[in-house]
Amino acid sequence: MHSRARSDEDGTVLLSTLLVLSLMSAVALALLATVRTSVVRTSALNARSQADLYAQGARDFAQSQIDLVAGVEGAALNAQLRSGDPIVLPFDNGSITLAVSDGTHCFRLSALSSGAGLGSDTAQQRFTSLMRAIGVDQSRASSIAAAAVDWVDTDSQTRAGGAEDGTYLSRQAAQTWRGGGPHRTANVPMQSVTELRAINDMDEALFRRLLPHVCIGTPGTQTRFNIDTAEARHAPVLATILGGGPQAEQIAVDLITARPDDGYGSSDRLLAAPALQGYDNPAAQLSDIVFAPHRIVAETIIRFGPVEQMQLLAYEGLDSGQPALSYRAWGWDEFPSVTWAQQEPTADQGGETP
Repeated sequence: MHSRARSDEDGTVLLSTLLVLSLMSAVALALLATVRTSVVRTSALNARSQADLYAQGARDFAQSQIDLVAGVEGAALNAQLRSGDPIVLPFDNGSITLAVSDGTHCFRLSALSSGAGLGSDTAQQRFTSLMRAIGVDQSRASSIAAAAVDWVDTDSQTRAGGAEDGTYLSRQAAQTWRGGGPHRTANVPMQSVTELRAINDMDEALFRRLLPHVCIGTPGTQTRFNIDTAEARHAPVLATILGGGPQAEQIAVDLITARPDDGYGSSDRLLAAPALQGYDNPAAQLSDIVFAPHRIVAETIIRFGPVEQMQLLAYEGLDSGQPALSYRAWGWDEFPSVTWAQQEPTADQGGETP
């Protein structure tokens, strides 16, 4: 009897010991996982902080490059912009890539609103023409352009085909594209091209097709297009300045592809171009076609270890000789070069048959 009781006690002690060891092992594994997560998180935070410092350096370097070209004569600067390759600055475990381009080949979304908060009829017409040029049907293009002006103006009057607060407030969360539920209009100029996603009747496919053609500038200032650095892909924006429509779209292509080797350089040479002979469109505003850039865009990509940062820097005032940073944004959605590279003019990307 005594021996059996002792054996039972030994078994209980053994089971208790095994249970304690199991608990200790579980705690040790949990602590190890926590330590591993903390190490990874700390490493990522350190890499992000270091990348932020490199991003600041990239901005300083971009500013220095912009200051250098500010004093370059128009024709010489155009030649540099047409032939310039990205600058790559390697460093340990990473690199900075800087690409500088003419920033005038885009429709300024901020032009939809005047400085006084009023909607711009001219910008609305141009935005409609831009969407028509990339294959959006007239009804939808007119509606979206009107809604975009309603989005930024300060009044509550709905434009024909547009959308004011009532349209957005009546939505249910499930009906709102990309979620978010009911909301009001901004009533201020657009601050980012991604704000287009909020406009009534916009979808991701059309947003992606518009991205290469739109940008942000000073509110109330219309697009001024530098034709002497333009490529055929920029023709839709030029067509809006020429008044819009199929004829304007073809003339825009002809003006760019038949440009003299040294550029037009002046209004007289532009007006003498064969493509413009006999063209008479009351909506055309040829004074918005320029021959030197007043806006430069710098795209910087910072890669450091596992971290990748993309920032777009826009500088205005090159024509005054005092360029200043006017716009800064983060992410691939803001990069003209990337959106151009991704652009495929197919119907399944949001275009319709005109």
